[in-house]
Amino acid sequence: MQPARIACTGLEQSDAQALQTIVRSANLGEAFETSLAAAHELVATRRIDLLVAGLAASNDDLFAVLRAAAPRAQGDVRLPVLVAAASDQAERIAALLQAGAEDFLALPLQTTFPLLVARRVELSLQRRRLRDVTIRLQASKHDLSQAAMLQIYNDASSRFIPREFLELLHRRSLPEVRLGDHVQSVMTIFFSDIRDFTTLSESLTPKQNFDFLNSYLRNVTPIIRAHHGFVDKYIGDAIMALFPRTADDALRAAVELQQQVERYNRGRSAAGYVPIRIGIGLHRGELILGTIGEEERMQTTVIADAVNVASRIEGLTKVFGVGLLASASVVEDLPKGHGFKLRHLGAVKAKGKTRSVEIYECYDNDPPELAEHKRKTAEIFAAAMAEFRRGMFLTAGKMFAHIAEMHPGDTVAAHYRDRCTLSVVHSRGRDRWEGADVIETS
Repeated sequence: MQPARIACTGLEQSDAQALQTIVRSANLGEAFETSLAAAHELVATRRIDLLVAGLAASNDDLFAVLRAAAPRAQGDVRLPVLVAAASDQAERIAALLQAGAEDFLALPLQTTFPLLVARRVELSLQRRRLRDVTIRLQASKHDLSQAAMLQIYNDASSRFIPREFLELLHRRSLPEVRLGDHVQSVMTIFFSDIRDFTTLSESLTPKQNFDFLNSYLRNVTPIIRAHHGFVDKYIGDAIMALFPRTADDALRAAVELQQQVERYNRGRSAAGYVPIRIGIGLHRGELILGTIGEEERMQTTVIADAVNVASRIEGLTKVFGVGLLASASVVEDLPKGHGFKLRHLGAVKAKGKTRSVEIYECYDNDPPELAEHKRKTAEIFAAAMAEFRRGMFLTAGKMFAHIAEMHPGDTVAAHYRDRCTLSVVHSRGRDRWEGADVIETS
């Protein structure tokens, strides 16, 4: 029997960590924290075996998750959802059980008698497996219809070729895809990367590397789907995703993904592992999705300079020491009153490029003290940036130095302070200054 994947959402940190410890100690599988939106996606796509849901969300949101847990088609079974709540929430617990929840767990979780929790989790998993086996036995008595076989094939192929990719190519299934199929569209491109992954991976065995990457990707990928995006490809520890709708979808996914990494790191720290850091870059532009290769071996791909720009913007997060950067094309597509905390970092030009890109830092997930510092210094930072772009490096350097001295965590101000030193200014030579610094990214 394969270890179960158990997601939890809406729990206090102490209860979430207790659940993870109990599940691991009872050899039931892996438990991990996630957001409500990502949990909804995980339930709907059956990428978990069980959900433990606290009552932090509204009843409407929890009912929506329970509807997603219901059987989707003939041959499917309900995905079990355990409601976790304090004893004084009896009315809400009863309503959710009536709506389809499998069982409930009393909060705070019983760490003194972990068997009480482990047994309820185990029984919920066993009931689901029993229902699944029963349906499979019944189905085996009849020949599968052609439609059912096609559904099985499509479900399997969607694990390798995103369903959204086929829809954008106006194809219903993988056999319909032809070499050269393509479509041109404007999308938001998302790149993320784990910091210092090479150093981290050197300390792990090949199996540990695969286990770590799969654990990380299982935690963060559902957030992309929950915000109407889809993963185009995994490049080692990096993720390239596309958001066909709005830039707002992509930026909200990026902010929530950062939060999920924080939750993931709490679990890693509790297990004695080193926390990880990621960088995310976003850019919006025109691209072409399609198939390339030859008749016997083809693959789906995305072709566009916008992809290169998004990748370079992600690389700039290392240069500036921040977690999330977006281009002006992303920011300009956001709705009015979007509420994101943004700071304009001017224009940069990647080495070898002729055109510069305006970039913004999104600092929604900065520590409160650092976020407040950036809010308070927004006006002087903008003035310093204006001086920098005019080529008034001495004045700009003094202003950036003042901002950096106010808070040591403002790595962007420190970066521009250093870019205004005489040695750097002289290294630029006598070329005409166009207001955009040339920065080499890795």
